[in-house]
Amino acid sequence: MFKMKCPIFICIILCTAAELSAQQKTLPDRWQFHSVNNVGLLEGQTGSSFQLQTINGAQYRSWFAGIGLGLDFYRYRTIPLFLDIRQEFGRSTKKLIVYADIGINFCWLTDNEKTTYLANDKFNKGLYADFGLGYKIGLGKTNNLLLTIGYSLKKLKETYETPEYYYPPNYPPDKEQINYHLNRLSIKIGWEF
Repeated sequence: MFKMKCPIFICIILCTAAELSAQQKTLPDRWQFHSVNNVGLLEGQTGSSFQLQTINGAQYRSWFAGIGLGLDFYRYRTIPLFLDIRQEFGRSTKKLIVYADIGINFCWLTDNEKTTYLANDKFNKGLYADFGLGYKIGLGKTNNLLLTIGYSLKKLKETYETPEYYYPPNYPPDKEQINYHLNRLSIKIGWEF
């Protein structure tokens, strides 16, 4: 538990110190289009994996809302489609960010994952969520470097139907269902323009 709290605590201290020493600027009073592209590491009970994301949306003052699409390789490959909402704190080129993502995971199994299971095994879409905080560093007028850390949840449902040859004739096949609740630590680095 200490390992998870330590990076968050260090990030908050660094962001606060940078905000206190930074020069103040006024927030733009108009809508601005932004594209955020992230690459990240997912760490959980079943191991480590990576993720890719692109989020496109609009910002007004300190609030941003956009639609995101990604690739998530944790345990099973999926394509998350999600709504991203974030708020910035501070008026300098270095800002603290709080974000929340909520959406759906669509399964896109790799060839290795497909051969592990029988043909009548099906994976259904499930919930995708990611909540966290980060640090935004301005690199000119329109480019920003983003560093974020958060908690991510990936849910999937696997349905398996036992093949007919396991049962006597005219016996209904048995269906089993496995619900996956994959909790992960998400660390991302991104570029916003």
